[in-house]
Amino acid sequence: MPTYSDDGQWWWDGRSWQPVSQQPPTAPQQQPHFAPPQHPGPPQYGGPPQQPKKTAPALLIVAGAVVLVLIIAVGGVLVWNNTSGDGDGDRDAAAGAPPADAKIIEPGQPVTAQALSEVHPQAFHESVVKRQMTAPIGQLKTSQFQTPADFASRKSMSITDVAIDHKLDKFSYQQSIMSSPPTEIRCVNGKEFYWLDHEKKWAPWRYERPTCTRKPFIGTGDAIVSSGLSTEQADKAIAYLRNATGFVNAAQPTLLSVGGRSYVRQVVDFKPVTRADGNSYGTAISMWAFRETGNDPSTWTWGNPFNLASGIHMVYYLDTATLLPVAAFQSAIPSPKAYQEQTVQLINYAYPAALPQPKLGNSPNTMTLNLPEGWKVP
Repeated sequence: MPTYSDDGQWWWDGRSWQPVSQQPPTAPQQQPHFAPPQHPGPPQYGGPPQQPKKTAPALLIVAGAVVLVLIIAVGGVLVWNNTSGDGDGDRDAAAGAPPADAKIIEPGQPVTAQALSEVHPQAFHESVVKRQMTAPIGQLKTSQFQTPADFASRKSMSITDVAIDHKLDKFSYQQSIMSSPPTEIRCVNGKEFYWLDHEKKWAPWRYERPTCTRKPFIGTGDAIVSSGLSTEQADKAIAYLRNATGFVNAAQPTLLSVGGRSYVRQVVDFKPVTRADGNSYGTAISMWAFRETGNDPSTWTWGNPFNLASGIHMVYYLDTATLLPVAAFQSAIPSPKAYQEQTVQLINYAYPAALPQPKLGNSPNTMTLNLPEGWKVP
């Protein structure tokens, strides 16, 4: 039996307090005998469980180990009702807005080095993430690493491909784990399959798991914004981000030509900021911005592999026609007041008209990730 808090609202999963809405498993998860090496997450603070605080609102990081297919990935989940981003809520929401006449480029307009040099960096970035948020379906292929060194060596690498249609409340899921040989997982018609390399065929997963029946958290977002929102919801999220003075720091976008293709490259640093309560917050701010849309991340599934006190150094690569992200490199910007996180995440984006339907076929079809500037820290 799990350990519950005194007020009955939390249960201890062995690493951190979880809300009772996320019920503990009734039995230990079984692992197949051929399971590849696990992909550990950032180090967690040890010690016996302590009761969740019931005093002033505080930042609560749920950084538990979440079993996803054959690996363990760690992601921070904001416990919505026990946190607050309103410490600076009395500011004018438009205080951080770019000038009304700030120049941007819209899809269909010429994208040249000269044109990009003339846009307002913040206004341009806001136009990009607004298109991203209002895309009906966002599909992300992601891979996370504990450190830049792990990224460079591709240590314990796995790739997760998730798309969610929030209107229909359905999702697609597949995963490639770079063991030897690679382990392949696919969700087809709500059932989980894995590739049997020695038999060269797909087979149903032998144990009952929620992989293909419950929306995942890891790999569902880039920790900044989420697709599937209305224009009004996107505007509310952007207004909140503007209010978080010092959080969004957009550099001038540039034109990148590589491999016979052109991209718009823009670096945006989402830096930790100190709020009115004296604490430093990072990706928690983007989660609070998401809260302004009226959605709950525990049901929407907000993907964030970073500590909520850490910021993100992010390099966007945009398609020059749609001016939507097609790839991104992310690395943690540690808060001086918190654990010195070094997480790296890579993302490939797509915006399909309908939810993808993974096929099994006669081969494993191991997934890959594209980084326009190559496998290096940009």
